[in-house]
Amino acid sequence: MFNTKYLLIVILAALVAVSCSDFLDEEVRSQVGDTRFNTPDGFNEIVNAAYTNLRHYYGTERGHGMTEGYGVDIFHEGADGSHKQWNFYGVQLNPATGWVSQLWDFMYEGINMANTAISRGNQVEGLDPDIVRVRTAEMRFLRAHYYFVLVQQYGAVHITTEETQGVEIEASRSPVSAVFDLIVDDLEHAIDNLPIEQSDYGRATRPAAEHLLARVLLTRASEFYASEADSQPDDYDRAAALAERVINNYNFSLLEDVADVWAVGNEVHEEVIWSMQYTYNLLLNEGGNNSHLYYLTTYDEMPGMNRVVQYGRPWKRYRPTEFLYDDLLGPDTREFDSRYNAFFRDVFYATVSGTFTVNGVDGVEIAEGDTAIYFPGVEWTEAEKQAKPYTVLSPSDYNPRDFPTLKKHEDPNRAEMNQTQGGRDFLAFRLAETHLIAAEALLLGSGTVEDATEHLNIVRRRAAWPGQEAAMELVPGEVDLVTIIDERARELMGEQFRWYDLKRTGMLLDRAYQYNPEVANVGLMQEYHLLRPIPQTQIDRTAGGESAFPQNPGY
Repeated sequence: MFNTKYLLIVILAALVAVSCSDFLDEEVRSQVGDTRFNTPDGFNEIVNAAYTNLRHYYGTERGHGMTEGYGVDIFHEGADGSHKQWNFYGVQLNPATGWVSQLWDFMYEGINMANTAISRGNQVEGLDPDIVRVRTAEMRFLRAHYYFVLVQQYGAVHITTEETQGVEIEASRSPVSAVFDLIVDDLEHAIDNLPIEQSDYGRATRPAAEHLLARVLLTRASEFYASEADSQPDDYDRAAALAERVINNYNFSLLEDVADVWAVGNEVHEEVIWSMQYTYNLLLNEGGNNSHLYYLTTYDEMPGMNRVVQYGRPWKRYRPTEFLYDDLLGPDTREFDSRYNAFFRDVFYATVSGTFTVNGVDGVEIAEGDTAIYFPGVEWTEAEKQAKPYTVLSPSDYNPRDFPTLKKHEDPNRAEMNQTQGGRDFLAFRLAETHLIAAEALLLGSGTVEDATEHLNIVRRRAAWPGQEAAMELVPGEVDLVTIIDERARELMGEQFRWYDLKRTGMLLDRAYQYNPEVANVGLMQEYHLLRPIPQTQIDRTAGGESAFPQNPGY
């Protein structure tokens, strides 16, 4: 199918630790033969390696830019970055763009590793059949995950369930319905064969597969996919049932304080259903979780500040839109909803001492540890600002360099301030999202709006300031699909969901034009942008070219 080095990739990936600190340590070998994967050690290596390529999706600039930071309603472009045209759907979003081909290749490399492990499992001698069964189910979970990313981004894609051992140039685009059928079948197999828990934290589990299948069915049944994906009449009901099974049948629970969900050093807790594992060992980190780089303001250019590990290396790729900080989590909302405070850093403390010009006032003394920057979140007069011995940035002062910092991904445990490779886990599936999946599926399926409302209120009550729980509660008459999508923005911002959420619900174009200033100002975004272009490299390396592997319309 691809003019690639698949077998070489598989071999190299098997030499590197993959998914979890508990199964990261691999013996490095300079040469690995094809028959090694038929041995117990080789089989375990390829299984572990199959997790690797999700690290090229979760926590990367590519992953955030293609799902969360660009072209949506709650984030838009910051000062820096070479992919800004993804934000306003410019001409550089084309079949030759690096992100387009990179994501495609990484997902298919992951699929081929999973296929390899699935095909080799029955050939392994000396390994407990129950272990082979569970590991094969992990591979079905991963293959489904990889295909789910592909079908959402590109639409109809090539389906392969066989190990690729050489150069293949035959390929075709299978219907979206067939891709979803494979994803659902893989996840149903995974649910039937995975344990509830694994001794190695980070491996796929039954509740993780149930959560992902609930998300898949919610997507297949949605406005964007329903006809093309051949959704089934009970998809919403099945999604709701799966989500409620995850909520009710296991030991997951929402943390009492929403701020603790993303607290540094607290990545393993009761709300996490499945996470992408990273490590601070740079040799085993596959590029690292780089999420900490992208949502940061240029704090290090302000009086009393320099760059430090604690506050991060500000790549300022993505900044909140006014819709996010002024409407969804606006000043009135913050009186009872703690998530602006929990998810955004609005105070920076001085890292250096000296005399500075602050808010236009000369000779201001700042000592290390003093407040140096404050984002009040509401407008202050110039007189109010000048009365403070620290920089004050009101909403009217926000610009591509200066804006409240999303702090979910901060990583102060990196070895030094300019290190890009982060080591924190990426929380891919968590229980708050499960409740939101249940709410949407119940609302749109045969459930009741009362039940959907209660799932929303569970998430909202947890986010309330103490004593404000009643103020956070919704009544059924207030709940519709817009309410749920807005709630997903408040709860899941920065977690690589937003482009998918808006697309599947038919809101992407309207929301992007309404709330993303660059989309509105440039005016290039069109209906065809709801799919990404097929990589030109894929078309070129397929026998028959575009006649055999056609490009998506519009590109």
